[in-house]
Amino acid sequence: MTALFTLPPADILIGVDGSDNSRQAFTAAVTVAQEHNCSIRAVGAYSVPVIPRRHAPTISDDHHRSIGNSTQELLEEFAAQARSAGVEASAQAIEGDAGEVLAEASRYSRLAVVGKRGRNRLASRLLGTVSGAFVARSHCPVLVVPFQDSDLGDDVPARENLGGSASEGQHNWLSFEDEVVAGVDMGSSALPVAEVAARAAELSGRRLAFVSAVPADAGASRGAGAEDSAPTDRAYAHHLEELVSAVKEHHEGLAVRLELAEGSAAATLIEATRTAALVVLGTRGRGGVASLLLGSVSRSVLNQAKSPVLIVPNATAQ
Repeated sequence: MTALFTLPPADILIGVDGSDNSRQAFTAAVTVAQEHNCSIRAVGAYSVPVIPRRHAPTISDDHHRSIGNSTQELLEEFAAQARSAGVEASAQAIEGDAGEVLAEASRYSRLAVVGKRGRNRLASRLLGTVSGAFVARSHCPVLVVPFQDSDLGDDVPARENLGGSASEGQHNWLSFEDEVVAGVDMGSSALPVAEVAARAAELSGRRLAFVSAVPADAGASRGAGAEDSAPTDRAYAHHLEELVSAVKEHHEGLAVRLELAEGSAAATLIEATRTAALVVLGTRGRGGVASLLLGSVSRSVLNQAKSPVLIVPNATAQ
């Protein structure tokens, strides 16, 4: 198989393993490529079980080639489907850990697309080890496509096990029908997330909603009165207004609105995925080991999202 660093650039990287959720992600990637005249690279990783030498090394070599070839053939089928839809596509099978392979391949792409695991009610709520590792380490934004299965039903509580102090039904009034939602906080990663979300909204012709959640215990739970939480609310609101001003400098005419909620950020954004066309979040890594980990909010949203979620690496400044 060709080494990763020899791969030619492609606009969209799609991780494929033949599962139903990766097929749905592939369909989403092809749709994006068709709409925006992008190229696709289907990438799959494989590993080969070690066979002791005393059991005939020629068998081990044949087995190695067989697994690599079968993985490449599967990927070629996906690439052929994309080409039949009018999309320039290539396929690459690479030996190694799937999360690491996709993370390295993301260096050569503008967008990556992966599916969220969903083979049963429990699995449908989990991002999956491979997808989680890849999303945390990707060098480009990653679109995570939720698995759609009518047999699973919609029985996952939006605010289950999220922590925080959001009251029951607190976010039920929030609606982001067919909007692109950018979940931002007071951190320095807000601007890259805002820029990517604005671009997504602009390309899709949708309104952009900036959403931030003020912790319910920001003032009152520490013994302060309700009036003492006003400075915190103003700080969050001012931060959102600054983001809007920065975005509008480069995206004139883009329809933008602000939504400042109180309570759990994860609960607010999970609720947003029920009506939004797309939710955009940052990884929340701060360098070193932290840069390889998803923040608790991003992971919670990805695990329970009903809409596609676009994760933007903190290093994404352009």
